[in-house]
Amino acid sequence: MEKILKGYVFRPYPTEKLKINEMVQNKNLSKKIYDASWYELIRQLEYKSKCKNKKFYQIETYYPSSQICNRCGYQEKKIKDLSIREWECPSCTNNNERDIMLFIQVST
Repeated sequence: MEKILKGYVFRPYPTEKLKINEMVQNKNLSKKIYDASWYELIRQLEYKSKCKNKKFYQIETYYPSSQICNRCGYQEKKIKDLSIREWECPSCTNNNERDIMLFIQVST
């Protein structure tokens, strides 16, 4: 969600809290992960957001954002397959689209 204050638009900067030490255990990807400098990227995002008075925060790796209905808060634990892009909430019959739900949940 955007907040407008005196003509300025403030958007939060959410990122996933990466577990670099777990990611580098994959022998095929470890060198590429280290070369990508994930720590430096996160540090720079945090620094730049402070300079621009923007909110920066990290979301837990296993936060079930695609399983939580954005209308009533019901958690559908059966929705773990990434190929399922939309689902209907059995509690309130709201049609939930995976990417939109993520945006709404991390922006509030």
